[in-house]
Amino acid sequence: MIVSALPIVLVDFAGSVAMIILSFQCTRMARELNRRTPNHLMWTYLLWVSYFLAGFAVSRSAGHILKQILLFTGHLDAWEIIRPFSGGINTFLLIIVASITLFFGRAWQVYREIMNDRIAIQNAHRELLDLNENLERRVQERTEALALSEKQIAQADKLASIGQLASGIAHEINNPLGIILGYTQLLLRSEPPDTQKAEDLRIIEKHVKSCKAIVADLLNFARSSKPKNENVDIHDIIEDVLVFVTHQAGASSVEFVREYDRSAPPLFIEEKKIKQVLINLVMNAQHASGNKGVIRIATLHDAAAAQLLIRVRDTGYGIEKKHLSRIFDPFFTTKPTGEGTGLGLAVSYGIVKSHGGTISVESEPGRGTEFTVMLPTMTRQKDLAP
Repeated sequence: MIVSALPIVLVDFAGSVAMIILSFQCTRMARELNRRTPNHLMWTYLLWVSYFLAGFAVSRSAGHILKQILLFTGHLDAWEIIRPFSGGINTFLLIIVASITLFFGRAWQVYREIMNDRIAIQNAHRELLDLNENLERRVQERTEALALSEKQIAQADKLASIGQLASGIAHEINNPLGIILGYTQLLLRSEPPDTQKAEDLRIIEKHVKSCKAIVADLLNFARSSKPKNENVDIHDIIEDVLVFVTHQAGASSVEFVREYDRSAPPLFIEEKKIKQVLINLVMNAQHASGNKGVIRIATLHDAAAAQLLIRVRDTGYGIEKKHLSRIFDPFFTTKPTGEGTGLGLAVSYGIVKSHGGTISVESEPGRGTEFTVMLPTMTRQKDLAP
């Protein structure tokens, strides 16, 4: 009878030992996981369960081994006394495991709720940061727009007051200049061309014509008549300007690069006035480039904003930062004495404003200058301010 039960006893012994070994292995792995991530609720739960399951494995295996020993030694009565205590310990350990599972199950629900709240708070924080950034950007944009509006108003007031003064001066000077030029030309007709007197008269004629050109600029600057608009293709105007400037420049080695947005609709503008603006910009770019380099003329149609951008960029030295704020002021020029009146950009500014547009400049010494003209692309503009 004892021999026939031996395989069962051996299996019971081996199972008990294997249970102890495996339970301790599980406990070791749970401790390692908990050590790596000490604040993780799941690993803490597994560690506690592993501790009490290991205790249960030791208690149950010890009970089974003790039982087999007592049976083999014939002390069955002693086992009957010990068995309730062994079973009680096993039951107690299982109750603890079940309690730990229930406790951590509830704790896991609370943990999940806390994590969800944490995620919601993080999302709300990100949204607040985005809203704050968006608000700061809008405030900055509005501040810049307000500063630009104030600058434009100040510029308009300055142009209006100087325009009135320029108009009076120009009219007073224009008549005497006309008389001087007329008598000078009459004297030239009656004077042999190779005499010193003729040379002196030609010098007088040259400088009187220069003065009349300045007076003409003053009158153009002072005039505030409403534009006589018509629908025209801006690219045709640009091509006419480039042909004119090329003929004026003669043997200039400036290269003109065209970057046209052909989707641009016709503009309702006064062709002559806008052509005058573009001539000023292109000739200024040519002067800044020293009659060499590249002048880039680009157009960009912004359908959403209903506007057309015209950019004229040169490869010259650029404009000093201290001069940028005065670049559209009347009579301000960075050209040498005798090479500019300082009215070209001021006149251009007034023309563009009268068309409901804007003109701006970006420049960095050593990297060239870019002027940008913005004109509205509405088909008709009956109420534009002069």
